[in-house]
Amino acid sequence: MIKQILLTLLCFTYAFSESNSTILQDNTVEAQYRTQNGKIQEINIGRNLDIKCKQVPIANGSFWSDMYASQEVPDVCKATFVTTSGQLSPMKIHDDVETFGELEVLDFIEEMQEDENMLLIDTRKPLWYKYRTIPTAINIPFEYILKPTHFKKEFKAAFKRLGVQESKKSYDFSQAKTIVLFCNASWCGQSPAMINSLISFGYPAKKIKWYRGGMASWLGLNMTSTKIKP
Repeated sequence: MIKQILLTLLCFTYAFSESNSTILQDNTVEAQYRTQNGKIQEINIGRNLDIKCKQVPIANGSFWSDMYASQEVPDVCKATFVTTSGQLSPMKIHDDVETFGELEVLDFIEEMQEDENMLLIDTRKPLWYKYRTIPTAINIPFEYILKPTHFKKEFKAAFKRLGVQESKKSYDFSQAKTIVLFCNASWCGQSPAMINSLISFGYPAKKIKWYRGGMASWLGLNMTSTKIKP
């Protein structure tokens, strides 16, 4: 009897999967974020998996051919990225700044849904952010923090959003929010530069987390993203 029930469930799951081209793997997070037009959007964030990709064997011949994926692998299961940009960053950029991977980012997003003192921050320029980013991330371009005299209004607005209180001669970081910063990839220097700049102002390093892989790692693993084509 139990065997029959399990077989029925298996068939149902297979039929359901076949009727949906894309499913989410484990470690998904339900979240809300504000869209570019100001609306609140509910979204499931995780690793998107096309049904066709479940048939691709994890083997040398499939994954590591001359172009990094064999011709036999369906196009929907692979992507092409620029591999020669920027300069590689170390795994750790500060003793008190924790380096995050994708699962840590997902855990942060989940916890952030119930905690207004947590922020996921895309440090790239607005055009990059608007084109594609991680759902729930806000945009504070790195140059707003690196060049406060040039971006006076933006700098003040950013510090206020980060929970930093400003006086004429100093900053109060006692209510500073816990933040995760990211940019394009492990070769992108924008988020490391912003982190170093924040620390130089006095921002508590232990409240700063760094997603080193950035968008390249996020998209390379086919994680949920928002995209607005120009």
